[in-house]
Amino acid sequence: MPQEADAGAALIAAGRRLYERHLIASYEGNLSVRLEAGRIVTTPSGVHKGRLALEDLVLTDMQGRPLRGGTPSSELPMHLAIYEERPDLGAIVHAHPPVATGYAVAGRMLPTAALAEVVTMLGCVPVAPYGTPSTAELADAVREPIRQFDVLLLANHGAVATGRDLEQAEERMYQLEHFAQIALVSELLGGPRSLGPEEVARLSQLRERTGQPPVPPVCYPSATESGTITLTYEELVALIADAVRQLR
Repeated sequence: MPQEADAGAALIAAGRRLYERHLIASYEGNLSVRLEAGRIVTTPSGVHKGRLALEDLVLTDMQGRPLRGGTPSSELPMHLAIYEERPDLGAIVHAHPPVATGYAVAGRMLPTAALAEVVTMLGCVPVAPYGTPSTAELADAVREPIRQFDVLLLANHGAVATGRDLEQAEERMYQLEHFAQIALVSELLGGPRSLGPEEVARLSQLRERTGQPPVPPVCYPSATESGTITLTYEELVALIADAVRQLR
């Protein structure tokens, strides 16, 4: 794990880059890095993320209690929930990348398995349920999906990217927005064409060779993406029976 001074300098630089690349605007977003001895260095509340200084950063314990500095971001509980669920993670970036956030506001998951690089690098990116920002609802909303995924869209809110260190978490946020832009263009051109399950399986093997977990099952293209709907016999009978009841 990084030393506090190194982590602080990295947070300042990351905040500036995220602002300059328009993934956050002024006071938006928050970042954190996990340190040794159950400590976290994080960005403060109400400070421009593109103009952070070392004295602005906040040191807390894993319960969010400030050990040094001012007031941490009100969304620190989301970070703490993620660290609790994922001991393997060392850093978190929460931002509002415009196109990716557009998908989050629309409640739409980015196209499953549409780009090989995204499958190998991110797996896929689901939409976490809405939770009111700055409340425990937001922390609770990310707990289940973050167990399987490294990057999440936050319904009606923004996005969160995680990593073993801050460099990886920040890079994943850039990858997310780049993928969202490609996905949007593909939709304007008639809709994305997903890779087949066999190809996703091969890409999953490539992920595993680099030490990453396999692609979660939800990332595999479903039958409905090709326009085919499959039902069990029991589901078909129930569907017909329901239709008959509504006609009476």
